[in-house]
Amino acid sequence: MRNRKHLLLGIFICFLVLVFAIPVKATLTKEVEPFADSEVSAFDPDSNHGSSNYINIGADIFGYQSEAYLKFLIPTVETEITRVYISSYWYSFMCETPLSVSASTTSASWSEYTITWNNKPARGTHLDTDSNLYDSEYFIIDISLSLITEGMILSICIYENVPYKPDGLQANSREWGYKVPVLVVEYKTPPIQIIVPIIVGVILVFAVIGGIVYNQSNKKKKIRQNLENSRAVQQYRIRPTIQETKVVGNYCRNCGKKNVIPNSKFCVKCGKDL
Repeated sequence: MRNRKHLLLGIFICFLVLVFAIPVKATLTKEVEPFADSEVSAFDPDSNHGSSNYINIGADIFGYQSEAYLKFLIPTVETEITRVYISSYWYSFMCETPLSVSASTTSASWSEYTITWNNKPARGTHLDTDSNLYDSEYFIIDISLSLITEGMILSICIYENVPYKPDGLQANSREWGYKVPVLVVEYKTPPIQIIVPIIVGVILVFAVIGGIVYNQSNKKKKIRQNLENSRAVQQYRIRPTIQETKVVGNYCRNCGKKNVIPNSKFCVKCGKDL
């Protein structure tokens, strides 16, 4: 019964190791930053802002609209893609009312350092909308898998929906390098990455069980040996001591007198040889 408890305890410990020490994710992710991004502004419709540290959407301080254009390269992954989305962080301490913003695909023909309000490409397929985007919040843009293939260039435009609010939001561009919008690709875990932790877990289970059995066997052997030693000591302690009875002296053949002097050769009474 005790051995069974130890085995169950060992299996439970191995289960905890598998769950917490060797986690196996059902999906893996790859994050890709844009390789081109730029803002276009109706305030100066022929100016390019490709080298700016920021991209803006919504109204500027003068009430003119701005839009953000970004290009991503869809990465190649080992297995089937399950989800693709763009995570973009927007902020502005001057934004007092939430904005309704959307994202759509565009042609990838534009260049980061030549795109302007007047030559921007037309919007294509609508991707996603956030009707309540506020300061210090993320706009998550889900991309339909039917619109992408591995290795393709995905070009998008992020803009405010009408009716326009008097405020705007900004995000960091790739030139700034911190909290920039990223494209996230989720894909299935390759089979080898699932099998290896399982094999390791099985080995750990057998190692723990083997260690427990070995320890129990050693304990039993020591208990048996101690018991045998204890019995031997007890037998030695209770065994009666048998002393040999030695004949002290002998009788004289001449006079019949018992000679009490050990190893004597003559009778003490008659003096004859014994």
